[in-house]
Amino acid sequence: MANFLGMWTVFALQSLLLGCSTEVSSSSSGVINVQLFPTRGRTFSPITKASRKQISLLGTGHLRNHRVSAEVARMQELAEREAVVGDMRAKSQMLHALQYYGSVSVGTPPQHFKVIFDSGSGHLLLPSAKCDSPACERHPRFWENKSSTAIPIGWADEPLKRAEDDSDRDTQVINFAMGDCVGQYVRDKVCLGDACTDADFIVMTEESDDPFKFAEWDGVFGIGQSLTEAAEFNIFGVLSKSATPSLHRPVFAVYLGRNIEDDAEITFGDYRAERMASPLTWVNVSQEGYWQFQFTDITVGGKSTGVCKKYGERQCQAVLDTGSSLMMGPRKELDQLITLLNFGNDTQRNCSAEVKFPTLGFVIAGKAFEMAPEDYMDRSHEPHAPKGVDTCWAHVMPVGDTGRGPIFVLGMPFMRAFYTVYNVRDKQIGIARAKHDNLPSPTGSLAQRGAAEVPLLALRPAGPDLGGDGKRLSNEKRIKAHGFGNSTTNATLKAMSKQPAKK
Repeated sequence: MANFLGMWTVFALQSLLLGCSTEVSSSSSGVINVQLFPTRGRTFSPITKASRKQISLLGTGHLRNHRVSAEVARMQELAEREAVVGDMRAKSQMLHALQYYGSVSVGTPPQHFKVIFDSGSGHLLLPSAKCDSPACERHPRFWENKSSTAIPIGWADEPLKRAEDDSDRDTQVINFAMGDCVGQYVRDKVCLGDACTDADFIVMTEESDDPFKFAEWDGVFGIGQSLTEAAEFNIFGVLSKSATPSLHRPVFAVYLGRNIEDDAEITFGDYRAERMASPLTWVNVSQEGYWQFQFTDITVGGKSTGVCKKYGERQCQAVLDTGSSLMMGPRKELDQLITLLNFGNDTQRNCSAEVKFPTLGFVIAGKAFEMAPEDYMDRSHEPHAPKGVDTCWAHVMPVGDTGRGPIFVLGMPFMRAFYTVYNVRDKQIGIARAKHDNLPSPTGSLAQRGAAEVPLLALRPAGPDLGGDGKRLSNEKRIKAHGFGNSTTNATLKAMSKQPAKK
C-alpha cells in the first residue's frame, strides 16, 4: 500500500473501535456478535515498516516528516492544532466513547485478549510471551509453547511453512504515531466466539510504552481489506471462507451508541435489522485496501454544495474509519463546510439556544445520508461563560494529501449516526440510519436464527483526567435489567473485573 497518511498530521480523536473489550457470541446460523467496550485511553495508529506499508487511519499524533525543513516550518501550526484538538477531545470525552475494544481467543487451549477492531489495518497483533518490555508486562501475552496448535512462521511470503528455529524467523517492525513495536509471525487457531479458523498473525516481541503500556486493550484486530502480505494474515477474510462453524455471510457490521452509556457492537457473519432505522443502501468499494467508496455531493440544510464536481469522474472519495472520532477532509472543502454550518471560520464558537445549525449530508449511491446537528457537533456550558451562552464545537478537521488523492475520513460522528455493513466478498459497503431507541432483549430474534448475542458493555473508567466528574460510567445495569446474562457475558464481566488497576 502507498504511504496513506505519511508525512501529514492527523489529529483524530479516536474512537471504533480503538480499544474496546468485547464479548463475543456465535451460533449455528453462522452469526458472531461482538460487544464493544469503550475506553478513554491513549490512541493507536500503526504504520508498518515493510516493503508493503500498511498505514492505519487511526492517527492522533503527527507522522514524522522526513523533510525536516518542512516540519520545522509547520511546527507552530501543528502545536496550535494539537491544543485545539486536545480541548475538543476533553469535551468529547464527557459524552462519547473515544475507543472500543473487543475480545478474541487464540490457541489451544484458548488464550483470551482484548483487541481494537481497526478498519484501517489488516493484521492481528498480540503481545508475545517473549516480550519483556514494561508495556507487555501489564497485559496478557500469547504463549506459543502453551498452545498445542501454534506453528512458528518464518517469513510472510511463506505463510504456511513452519520455521525450524528462531534464527529462521523474520521480524516485522511497526511504527506508531507515538511509538513502535517489533513482531514475529505465528500460525494458530483464532476464534471469534465459537467460530474458529487457522490463520497467521503477528506476536509483538518488543513494545514501546506509548501507546501500549497504559492501554486497556492488549492488541489489534485489523478488519481492512488487502492490507496484509498474504491472504492467510487477513483474519476476517480467512474466517469468512473457512470458519468452523461457517459464517452465514461474508460480512461484518458496526453499531455504535450515541453516548457512552449506550450499546455498541460489531457483528461478524451477518447484520442486524433491529439496529437499522432505514433499509441498507449499498455502494461499491472504489479502491481496495481501506473501506473506501465514492460519493457525489455534500449537502448543508438539504442543499447541494457542489464540492464533488471539481474532482470530475472521481467525484468525492471517503473512507469509513473505526478509529477516528473526528470527520476529516481536504482543508479547502472543510473550510467551506464550516462556514455553511454556521461556525464562521473556526470549528468552535459561542452559541445560545437560539443559534441554529443546519443538517450535514453525504449523497451516497444517489441517496442523501443526513446528519442532524447533534450528530456532527456538541455543546457544553463553560463555568466562566454567561448564563445561556454555551460553547459549540464541530467534530471535523482538515487532513492533507493522503497518497490516494483528496479524501474524506468518516469517523465516529458518522458511524454513530449510521449502521454500516462491510461485504468482503462482493467488496461493497451497506449504510443505513442507526436505530438508537432502547431495544428489547434481542435474545428472542437471534435465538430463532440460532444466533447467540452478547450485549455491549459500554464503559468510561473513573478519573479526573477524563473530562467528567471522576465517576465510573457504564451501561452494565441496563444490560442486566434487559435480562442479558448468558454465561459468555458473565465470564467477560468477571474477567474485566479482575484486570489490574491502571497505575
